[in-house]
Amino acid sequence: MKKSALVLCLLVVSILAGCGYHAPGAGDKWAGEGGRTLHVELFANSTTEPYLDTILSSEITAQMARSRLVELTGQRSAADLIIDGTITGFSSSALAYNARDDISEYQAQMTATARLLRRSDNTVLWQGTLSRSERYSSQSDKGLQRTGESLAARVAARRLAEDLMARLLEDF
Repeated sequence: MKKSALVLCLLVVSILAGCGYHAPGAGDKWAGEGGRTLHVELFANSTTEPYLDTILSSEITAQMARSRLVELTGQRSAADLIIDGTITGFSSSALAYNARDDISEYQAQMTATARLLRRSDNTVLWQGTLSRSERYSSQSDKGLQRTGESLAARVAARRLAEDLMARLLEDF
């Protein structure tokens, strides 16, 4: 029994080592290397969907706070690095239908551009476009339907923030 447990552990370790999985840490190179403080600007919202700017900016701030790579500051003038961007798209479309040909599932999609700047000279250290989608169920009550769409937008924003962090970390 102990031998099979040891073999299983070795197998899991070798699979994780072989697939390139690693925990973010000392081996990662960060696009904002050299910057100690970071300010996350409120993203611009070029969509008609309200509050996405606040939701995405909050999710990015939370993601950066968990990273421990920089110290967050609420003042742009006190920051070495700035993250800013624009939410360029938000849509919600039918994804699945039931046997009666009624919509049973929707998909919300959010797209944003983001960049990391060095504040001292406005040098762009990283920039890119990010897009995420999230499914949500159709509801006969339109209030519940709207709540589902809002929750899907929040999950998409959280995933966009995670994607941004992953792109700012480059493994060499």
